[in-house]
Parts: sequence; structure tokens; C-alpha cells
Amino acid sequence: MVTVRKLSDELLVKVFGYLSPAELVDQTPLVCKRWRDLCNDTTVWSTLDLHHHHQVSESMLRRIVWLHCSTRKLILRYRSDISSRSMIWCFFHLKDLRALDLSHCPQVNSRLVSAIVQFCKKLRNLNVNGCTGFDNECLLILTGCRKLRHLNFSECETVTDFGVNAMTSFLPKLNSVLCDGVLSLHDEVIETIVTKKCDTITDLQLDGGNLTDEGVEMLAELLYLRRLRIQYCDNLTDHAIQSFHCLRYLEELSLTRAHSFSTTGFVGAFARPHHFMRILEITECSGLDDVSLTAIGRSCPNLTDLNISWCRNVTDDGLICFMERVPHLQVLKLQSVHQLCDFVLHIPLYTPSLVHLNVISCSLIREEDLLAVSAQLPDLEIAYNRDLGCSPKTTKMLRYFDVMSPRQFAMTNRLHRMSGSA
Repeated sequence: MVTVRKLSDELLVKVFGYLSPAELVDQTPLVCKRWRDLCNDTTVWSTLDLHHHHQVSESMLRRIVWLHCSTRKLILRYRSDISSRSMIWCFFHLKDLRALDLSHCPQVNSRLVSAIVQFCKKLRNLNVNGCTGFDNECLLILTGCRKLRHLNFSECETVTDFGVNAMTSFLPKLNSVLCDGVLSLHDEVIETIVTKKCDTITDLQLDGGNLTDEGVEMLAELLYLRRLRIQYCDNLTDHAIQSFHCLRYLEELSLTRAHSFSTTGFVGAFARPHHFMRILEITECSGLDDVSLTAIGRSCPNLTDLNISWCRNVTDDGLICFMERVPHLQVLKLQSVHQLCDFVLHIPLYTPSLVHLNVISCSLIREEDLLAVSAQLPDLEIAYNRDLGCSPKTTKMLRYFDVMSPRQFAMTNRLHRMSGSA
């Protein structure tokens, strides 16, 4: 019988990684001298996550940082109860900090950003998503953080073209810019990013509300781009996406609310192989049809995740042709694609690796088909409307769905049949 005493130090350190900061400071070290020494291991404190441990107060945070100043990743997401003064105190003592998550913290302002630049000289990753106090002035100050590589200021609505242009011009190692939800950005931002960061940028997220085809076409010059996300593509046309065929290293592409794209645009965008493409999300696009989906399958044989929710012109024929070409598919999201029905029975044959299927509001899909597929694929998780036999009009009124394991799916189905016969 293996006891805790026989576990190696490496295993115990991994176990301690699942404990809360409060337990690691006040309780675990009291067990024995060995545990006390392991609790001081730098590996245990490499990440300090206060987002999932709200019981850690401001005073306890100071105590932890004082005892363990080797932390490299600090997560304070949604912690509005910690004062900016305490945050600055932590930045002063965490000299090796590499990643900092302050998303949705109202304390973030120019003063706090100045402290980050002054004390966190090794910072590589900064997340200020949803911080209402993060503005152009903060971006100008942040240009002093020369080693910064990843910056997320999504939903910081006061940021404009001026701040982003200054930031991208003076941060030489920046390769990830996430600014979706920043509504005041225009083509000028893309032009600056392309001009200054052609060889380094790999990850880009933008809000497409004010972008034009000419601006998006410039993205084709970012030859090493791996992840691209553009939200709200309402104003973009086929000319914008046809240039994407040049982005041969793309691993992830997301285009939401792509109302204006047509078959011609998709066929042009996927005219050449995209062997690195793993994740593709094209939602709310009436122009995505069977021909487009077949072209995508032919171009992206290694795709693992596909989301074409609310693309209502896709039928069984196009989806089956697509599935034949992507044997490694693991996630398939088809919410509100109303013409689908028979493709379900082809899942075990063409996509045996599938682990998640979303068919919410797909009113033509039969429950017995889902049950048959879940029996053949034990790891498959299915998101679906409880009443699949109702009319489309009734389906739209349903506001709940179930995510079940195969065992839960079979048990629920059996209970429904028993109650019906009774």
C-alpha cells in the first residue's frame, strides 16, 4: 500500500499545486518539516491565482508575496476588492513576474500601468481585458515595457487608433495583440501593425465594425500569422477574405457575423492547402453553403474544431462531404443549422475522434440517431434540445439545452420511454 510518506517530492509538489494559497501558507506547512520545505518550493508558487480563491484577502496577498516573491504569473481577474496600492506593492516585490492578468479590474489606470512598467521589467504577458480605466495614455506608458510580447486589451472601449499605433510602433517584441470589442479602431491600425510587425505578429484579434475590405486585405502581408479573429464582419465582403489564402500558417480563424460572405469568397480563401489549420469558426453566415464547406474540407484536412452555427444554407450533403475529408475532427458546433438530419449516422464512420457535438435547435435531427451514435462513440458529448421532435417554431422558443454523457443520454431516453408507456 502506497502512503503519502512514500510519494516523491516531485509528486507532492504537483499535489500542492491544487491547494489554495491560504492552505499552502497556513495549514500545509504545519504537517511536518518535509511538507514545510516543499511548500516553499518555487515550483509551487510559480503561479499565484487569486481569481479562483476569493478567500485570499488583501492582507494575506501581501503576506504571500512577501514570503514567496519568485512568482512568475499573477492572476487578479475580477478582484475589485484589492486596492491599487496593494497591487503596486506586489509589483515592487515580484521582480521575476512574467505574466499578469488584471482583466475586469476597475483599479487599472495610468498610475497602475506606470508601476507595472517601472517594477516588472521581465513582463511578457499582460491581460487588461474589460478594464474601463485602460486608455490611450496607458498604452503610451506601456511602450516602456520593452519585453512585452502578448497584450490583451479587449473591451477597453476608450482606446483609439492613436494609442494602438503608438503601442505597436515602440514594442519591438510584440507578437500577440488582442483587441476585439474595441469599437474605435479603423484600417489605420491594421496598416501600422502590418508595417511594424510583419515578421513578429502571430496572434491578432480585432473588432470589424469599422474595418473595410482594403484594411482586412492588408492582413495577407502578415505571413506568419497563426491566429486571426475578426468579430462583427457585417461591413466586409468577399474581397476581404479571398486574400486569406496567402496566410499559409494559420492555425485558427474566427469570423463572426459574416453576413456578406458568399460561396465565391470562401472558395477563394480556401483555394490552397491550409495544413496547419486546426480551429475554424464561421458563424451567422448565410453565404456558407455545401460548396463552401466542401472547399474548406479539401483545404483543411487536419481540422479539429469547426463552428458553423447559424449558417442555415448548409445541408447533409455538404456536411458529409466535409466530414469525409477531416478524419481528426473533435468538436463540431452546428447550432440552428436547420436543414441537417441524416449526417448524424455518418459520424462514427468519418469522424470517430469526435468528442463534442452541438445540435441545439436542429429540429430535423432524430433522437434515436443521436442515441445510436452515442452508443458507438463512448466519449462523445452531445448538446441538444430535449424535444427534438417539435416543430421549428416551437424549437425557437426553447431556452434550455442538455449536455450529457452517453450514459446520462441513454438513461434519460429510457426514463422518457418508460413515462410515456405508463
